[in-house]
Amino acid sequence: MRDLFIVGAGGFGREAIWTAERINAAENEPKWNIIGYADDDPKWKKGDNYEGYPILGTVEDVSRDYPGASVFIAIGSNVKRADIYKRLRGHDFPALIDPSAQVSPTTEFKHGTYIATEAVVQVGAEIGKFTLVGARSFVGHDSVVGDFVNTGTGTAIAAGVKVGNGVSFFANCSTMPGITIGEDAWITCGTGVKDDVPAGARL
Repeated sequence: MRDLFIVGAGGFGREAIWTAERINAAENEPKWNIIGYADDDPKWKKGDNYEGYPILGTVEDVSRDYPGASVFIAIGSNVKRADIYKRLRGHDFPALIDPSAQVSPTTEFKHGTYIATEAVVQVGAEIGKFTLVGARSFVGHDSVVGDFVNTGTGTAIAAGVKVGNGVSFFANCSTMPGITIGEDAWITCGTGVKDDVPAGARL
């Protein structure tokens, strides 16, 4: 087993641990030894317990104390996730893919990816580093999703779509096939995107 700590003692952190536990349960031999959380929020004190796992300290403290551990950054904000990655260079950043997700073997993943429960990622898709594919979300064939993207629950990205770095999709968004969504765009809940979206747009 590989040691794993989670950055972010919050809702997403609990979800990441749940996924790691589900991965362990699905394997013949457990893959992850979940050692606890790192969190910079001063409300947490080293040694606190959060739903069965210890708070190990701040991000820098835990990185120093566990230099060989794998790290999963469970922070929903794309900007904050990118900042923490810069602070933690040198660790291994695995993808966590829930056993219930349906992911094509031809899908290309980069490190730090999260694929949540019942998500579907079709053939030929590319998922960038530290990108989050939410529960029951869909990424169509041959789509290219950039780095530090967040797709909310129920997002449907059609075939051949290009999604730039830092894009945020909130719950139940959808796109037409073949469009391009520029970097750092925000797509609000329930929005159907029919045309290309410029970088930084708010829909």
